[in-house]
Amino acid sequence: MNKAENRKEEKFISLYQAFVDDIYRYIFLRTGLDTTLAEDMTQEIFLNVFKGMDEFKGLCSNRTWVFRIAKNRLFDFYRKQYRQKIEFADIDDPLTEGLSDPEQDTEKLMESALESQMVCDCLNNIPGHYRITLMMKYVDGKSVKQIAELTDKSPKAIESLLHRSKNAFIKEYRLLRKKEGFEL
Repeated sequence: MNKAENRKEEKFISLYQAFVDDIYRYIFLRTGLDTTLAEDMTQEIFLNVFKGMDEFKGLCSNRTWVFRIAKNRLFDFYRKQYRQKIEFADIDDPLTEGLSDPEQDTEKLMESALESQMVCDCLNNIPGHYRITLMMKYVDGKSVKQIAELTDKSPKAIESLLHRSKNAFIKEYRLLRKKEGFEL
């Protein structure tokens, strides 16, 4: 291996170590909280980072460049999901993180964790394109116009989809609350 290849490899390792956790979290939150999918996409993103290192001119920070690759991959994922309407797998969400802090109100934290789990369960029980639309709107903070551009749909179609997505989520939430024995 020559010096240029060694430098490229060292730079890639440095980029990977610096940004892999942030990229994983970014993707995980925006793909329906699917651990396996987030891991696969993170791997693809860093493969694209490695492939694109020779073309990177340094006109922005390394972080900006890596996140731009991640955003582009995520947008490709959104487009593909809207065409195929694929369902996601189950989630893995550590709900008890932070319970060891004696300053926290454990009862409130447990209620919040239960509520978070119920939200995740509801999201997993609605169709994938509904879930992704809700995630783009409420996790990503995208406008209807931005979602429309990302998915190659009209803003009216996205408004309608958001309405159906919210209704499906509410219906699923009510069913789950009733099943769990909570008052509505």
